[in-house]
Amino acid sequence: MQIVGIDTGGTFTDTVILTGDGRIGVGKALTTHGRLMEGVIASLAVASRSLGKSLREILEVTDILSHGTTVGLNALLTNAGAKVGLLVTSGFEATLPMARSNKVHGLPDEDSINALKWRKPDLLVPRRRIIGVRERIDVDGNIIVPLDEEQARQSIRQLVARGAEAIGIALMWSPVNGSHERRLAELVAEEAPGLHVTLSSELAPRIGEYERTATVAMNAYVAPLVGDYLTSLDEALRDEGFSGLFLIVTMGGGARRASSLHDAPIHLLQSGPVGGIMAARQIGARLGHADVLATDVGGTSFDVGLVVGGALPTASRPRIDRHSLAVPVIDLASIGTGGGSIAYADPELSVLRVGPQSAGSMPGPACYGRGGTQPTVTDAAVVLGHLDHLGGALILDRDAARSALAPLAGKLGLEIEEAAEGILRVANAQMADLVRRASVQRGHDPRNFVLYAYGGAAPQHVGRYAAEIGVKAIVIPRLAPEFSAWGAASSDMRTSYEIELPARPLQDFRDGEIDAFGRLEQRARGEFEGLAEASLAGAVEIRRKIGLKFSRQLHRIDIEVPSSRLGRAEIAAAEAAFRSRYEQIVGRGSAHAKSTIELAAVVVEARMPIVMPDSAPTGMRGALRPSRQRRAWFGGREQETPVFLWAELGVGVVISGPAFIESDQTTAVIYPGQTVTTDVDGNLTMTVPAVHKRWPSPSIGEFA
Repeated sequence: MQIVGIDTGGTFTDTVILTGDGRIGVGKALTTHGRLMEGVIASLAVASRSLGKSLREILEVTDILSHGTTVGLNALLTNAGAKVGLLVTSGFEATLPMARSNKVHGLPDEDSINALKWRKPDLLVPRRRIIGVRERIDVDGNIIVPLDEEQARQSIRQLVARGAEAIGIALMWSPVNGSHERRLAELVAEEAPGLHVTLSSELAPRIGEYERTATVAMNAYVAPLVGDYLTSLDEALRDEGFSGLFLIVTMGGGARRASSLHDAPIHLLQSGPVGGIMAARQIGARLGHADVLATDVGGTSFDVGLVVGGALPTASRPRIDRHSLAVPVIDLASIGTGGGSIAYADPELSVLRVGPQSAGSMPGPACYGRGGTQPTVTDAAVVLGHLDHLGGALILDRDAARSALAPLAGKLGLEIEEAAEGILRVANAQMADLVRRASVQRGHDPRNFVLYAYGGAAPQHVGRYAAEIGVKAIVIPRLAPEFSAWGAASSDMRTSYEIELPARPLQDFRDGEIDAFGRLEQRARGEFEGLAEASLAGAVEIRRKIGLKFSRQLHRIDIEVPSSRLGRAEIAAAEAAFRSRYEQIVGRGSAHAKSTIELAAVVVEARMPIVMPDSAPTGMRGALRPSRQRRAWFGGREQETPVFLWAELGVGVVISGPAFIESDQTTAVIYPGQTVTTDVDGNLTMTVPAVHKRWPSPSIGEFA
């Protein structure tokens, strides 16, 4: 069994190859925006060479290739999606433009308190391409007004005439009866063959027409571009000899066949960051860490997620680019602070700012030598001597980095090295603030968590941003720079389907069988057809859940049930579990004993574990001398600093800071007063004394 994982980020595309004999190959290449497939192939080629093989030799014996990509998210954020036409129930054409009158959610903090900057999310579908069709279904699924097919045909032709390249269909009460939506899809196929069609009853059968309609619009917006990308990449891989199973990591967790996501690309919008947090959960389970703060520092962003009790919390009503969605995703928080984030002097306050604008991979930071001239976080690290190479062959230009920082330092009245230290302090403070918001504001004490640092830039920064938080320990995984790619390679196949129902008292379903369980389970099993027979995976595991809520409340809690039959005993157990979980979330005594519990949803989750290759041992026990010395700045002064090679460290080695631990893809910075210890898997565990107590951080007025 050989598995390949690939993650396309904003700056780098990473590859991890897990061979059948336990070896691991890694590769990193610059992401080629606008031509993402080229970066994928280049990264694959680098990883293949690390194993002494050609690209074709690797792909010909690869059984599974799993890919995390933000191609859909990039299309959304850059307004590069398709022109969408939307069909809704007549009278509800304003559902999307009204946006629940949401003018604040998702705005930056400084804008959310300024009423002059309040605005609704940008419309993905202009009003002229939203047309109502005559039909109506009621809350119980009864057809009140039959679909007017002739008017529907005219509406479809109108949308095509107005430039629609994809069609979304979101009708009232389609979650309980999707017959009108399915018929409209047939009419689109007749009137406009070849246009992509998204049905809300299949993609997001949720109660709440705004979120469901927004989800349909976003899916249709990115579908043509994502579909073309997946098809082109699949063909390119096949041309190079790949004949295995092509999977895509989904933002709901796990991986699915790429072919199953052509019609539902909404599920891969944030698939890259999700690969990292899934890997954090796996490594955490191996190291005995059930509660993990997962932090990912890449070239363009900083992402934070939680593993709580070994589980990944989900957001059932997430927002992406301020748009509310009706599909569950792994709960992540992000800011635009990464290695490529641009530093500048605020024109009004003359203080230092970092991000969210990024230099990306083209031209990239000035030190890349690709034409970049604006100062970035990576340039600051290079000026301070904290790193001098990246991605194997990419040698960083310190003189170019100094030239980029010089104008900014002049504006701030600082020496270049002082400006560089200021940039890192501001960036690290922003990262620490997001970690606090992602944990403390959700009711979790960071002191109960182990912090995992991964992504190409996290090993450089974690010694500072983690020290400001207060956590049990810091772990830098062996494959930190390629962690999301490793997460993709090691992910199980997972899928989930659900139907939200008009809320009814749970007791009404006593001794009854919910038919939806059978339909959803059949769809879930269909995605795994033929895989167990191919010896690629284990048996399918099915979990059934019911979404419960108290009467007149909006939010549900999903409770697992043993079977699709809800007899008296099953209902009593589900009610008890619901009340217990409700009090954990809301507070002791909040689940009133006489409050009616309602059934609001039926959920089926399916998992098929992938057969993983055994890992080879990483090395022998022992200490190691540094491979060289490098002059670097710490705490306002330059000093000779030892550099250790990560690949040559044995088990149980202890290294005290200041020091650097280098791999071809990243550099771990160990600050004075900190130590790291290596484990049997090659991971680094760092002590967490408060660095800022040794060297006070600048005040907000000085640098932030």
